[in-house]
Amino acid sequence: MRGPSRARLAAAHVLERVETKGAFAPIALTSAIQSHDLAPMDRNLATEIVYGVLRWRGRLDFYLSRFSKRRIGSLSPWVRNAMRIGAFHVLFHDSVPIPVALSESVELAKVKERYAAGYVNAVLRAFVRGRASVRFPDPDKDIAAYLETWESHPRWLVERWLAAWGNEGARSLCATNNAPADITLRVNVAKTSVEDVRAGLLSVGIEPSMGRLTPHALRVRAAGSVEGLPGFEQGLFHIQDEGSQLVGWAVAPDGRGPIADVCAGPGGKTTHLAELWHVRSGRTEPPASAPIVAFDLHDHRTALITSSAARLGLDRLIRVHTADARAISPDVYGTFSRVLVDAPCTGTGVLRRRPDLRWQKSPEDVAALVQTQREILTGAERLVAKGGTLVYSTCSLEPEENIENARWFLARFPEFRPESMADDLPSLANLARDRFALDGAALQLAPHLDGTDGMFIFRAIRREVGK
Repeated sequence: MRGPSRARLAAAHVLERVETKGAFAPIALTSAIQSHDLAPMDRNLATEIVYGVLRWRGRLDFYLSRFSKRRIGSLSPWVRNAMRIGAFHVLFHDSVPIPVALSESVELAKVKERYAAGYVNAVLRAFVRGRASVRFPDPDKDIAAYLETWESHPRWLVERWLAAWGNEGARSLCATNNAPADITLRVNVAKTSVEDVRAGLLSVGIEPSMGRLTPHALRVRAAGSVEGLPGFEQGLFHIQDEGSQLVGWAVAPDGRGPIADVCAGPGGKTTHLAELWHVRSGRTEPPASAPIVAFDLHDHRTALITSSAARLGLDRLIRVHTADARAISPDVYGTFSRVLVDAPCTGTGVLRRRPDLRWQKSPEDVAALVQTQREILTGAERLVAKGGTLVYSTCSLEPEENIENARWFLARFPEFRPESMADDLPSLANLARDRFALDGAALQLAPHLDGTDGMFIFRAIRREVGK
């Protein structure tokens, strides 16, 4: 008995883990690729299936529910995902013949629930015959139901975004989340130049475009592993969205005082701070004490910071500590001229890259994370020296996590005042003034407006004595 293909079997295991264990899709996928020993073509197929099914789960389930006598939610996660994989191939994967797609899903069902194979086969055959007759909610009559099903986003998020962005804005945001995102490279200007990295990519047939918002960014559309791009192993660039890169520019390392990144793992923003510090300091040799101090709660995340810093050749500029950002003592580590709080958040601004998150978060998570974010801000403000700067950022679109936290912080700590980012964000000329709030001290980026991840950035300065 042949069973399902290895790529589909690996994808089904990932989808089950994401759904039942809350696993992060990228980590679960990497593990599955290794454990199933997939060849490059199978890796690509497994990746396409995992992200495709997660991205379009709402639409797939709506289709399947029209042909299933049992509620899709009442089926086991394994059987649900076997059916979703088959429907995904039919709707989005023209290169897979329909008989093959159906047969593979039936074989997948047999792996864990042989008795369900006949049911999977019957539902998928009915779906193939009748899919053209399925009618989705009319966006002019029920925009929330349309975005929940056709655009495949959870209802609670859809309703939030309709209130925040209006019908057209929410529709555009959901559509953007479902479109492929560019890979953005942050050129390591401590080692090389944008022009040299661009030339290296051109030499292998990849034509990058310049960043839209930051000067050290290149955008590429490349198939295969990012690690295979020329210059990656040599540390000539890091993968980082332009919205995240703007956070480093907002911190604005000036090559003088020390900088703390208190929620630093896995290290993208930390290493960017080190690059900017290197360029702005004008030093040819690193100082005796590393100017960037990175903290994270988890050892595995601090290990990632250390690894990234070594690859980029920035390890002599960064010290790494495992610590809870809510309890970092200035008596132990001193105070800093700049403190970055890139806080844990719902991640609703990165759903185009992380479609798994849209199904793993709930309204209750927003309130819980706001509490955590405020505890971290309360701990971090103690580390800011007089006249020093605090930058708070999230990759969320939710106002409670963003502008409302900024206002709370200013009310809770009156010794801080908003500090405009106009002089330090190189993108300012490309962003309308009305995109900023709090006198230029707060900025919300959104995927459908800026072509970046949805980042929020807020900056405040601690008054010096007597000011």
